[in-house]
Amino acid sequence: MITIKQAQIEDLKKVQKLNHRIMFRNKEFDPDIDINFDLTEKGADFFKVALTNPDGCFFLAYHKDKLVGYANGSKKEVYIFRKKKYFEVENIGVIPEYKGKGIGTKLLKTLLNWAKRKGFNRAYLNCYIKNKEALVFYKKHGFEKIDVSLEKDI
Repeated sequence: MITIKQAQIEDLKKVQKLNHRIMFRNKEFDPDIDINFDLTEKGADFFKVALTNPDGCFFLAYHKDKLVGYANGSKKEVYIFRKKKYFEVENIGVIPEYKGKGIGTKLLKTLLNWAKRKGFNRAYLNCYIKNKEALVFYKKHGFEKIDVSLEKDI
C-alpha cells in the first residue's frame, strides 16, 4: 500500500538522497546538468525553499516505511500576461524499482488536487524532450505541448 504524506523541513536529507536516486538519468537528457547538485549545499538550499514555500506543496510517497517517491510544485509567477492562475509541477519522481505501480499518478493527482483547493486553475510543467517516458506519462494525464525551449552553447 502506498501512503502519501506532506513533507516537512525535517525530511530535507531524505529528500536530497531520494532525488539523487531518482534523477540520475537526467544526465542522458541534459549533458550540462550537475548530477550531484542535489547533494550539494546549493541543492540543500533549493530543497529547503521547496519544502517551506507557502505558495507550494511537497509530498512524499511511502511503501510501508520505505520512501519511494516525491512530488512538489508551486505558484508560477512568470505568466503575468495570462488570465488563469498557474501552478507549476516542479518535480515528480519514483525510484526505479517502484515505477509502473501507479505511484507517479497518485503523486500527480495529490499535487493537482492541492493546487485546485488553493485556487489554481491551470497546471504547467517542463520536461526534457528526450525523456520519452515522462512525456508519455504527462500526456496520459492530459498535459499538452504549448511551447518549445531551445538552447545552444555560445
